Amino acid sequence: MIGVKTHTLPGKVGEVKADFARAAVRTIGRMAAYQRAVERDLMQDAPKGIASAPGTAPHSHSRTSRRGTTMKTFKDFIFFKPEGKGFDTRFVVGPDAPSKGRRKNWAERIGKTHEFGGTTTVEKRVVYRPVRAGEGGGTGLKGHRGRFRSKGVVLFNKGERTFDFTIHNTKKMRSGKVMFLISHKATDPKRPFAAPALRKTTAAMRQGKFK
Repeated sequence: MIGVKTHTLPGKVGEVKADFARAAVRTIGRMAAYQRAVERDLMQDAPKGIASAPGTAPHSHSRTSRRGTTMKTFKDFIFFKPEGKGFDTRFVVGPDAPSKGRRKNWAERIGKTHEFGGTTTVEKRVVYRPVRAGEGGGTGLKGHRGRFRSKGVVLFNKGERTFDFTIHNTKKMRSGKVMFLISHKATDPKRPFAAPALRKTTAAMRQGKFK
């Protein structure tokens, strides 16, 4: 018969727990980074105005500013960040956005609409210019003198609204241009990106990818 005596090592218990916590956090952190990368990869780039098929991840619409710089798209706002410490550490993955200005929580709202479907409020700045001689036609803006035209959005056609919207502000610009800040409701079907990415992350974990 073999007898075994065990001894508690108080000085080492804390070290073991700390090492285990660090290893667990590293693993979870790798999973979170992988989840974020998959979510971003699922969003294929497409020209503005071309939406992905319902049930698939939303498209990313890259565009260049007048200064020639590449502007951020929705997928650029997909982040992951740790919360808590030690064994209580968890990682949050998903869309985040600047907390100030007109676009406050923009990515969070868009992300929720894409993932679950639903109705959201869309804000746009629309610049109209006077119709030039020889162009003909134009868009009559109710309550504003003259006739104006915009490349992006047609608010009025022959004095009638083309869709329901609210004008929040107007601003006269150079050369007779007028800027409108408008908002309208848009209803979108589900275009999930987080759930498909989570399934892929779970499969990778089962395969031992994050050890």
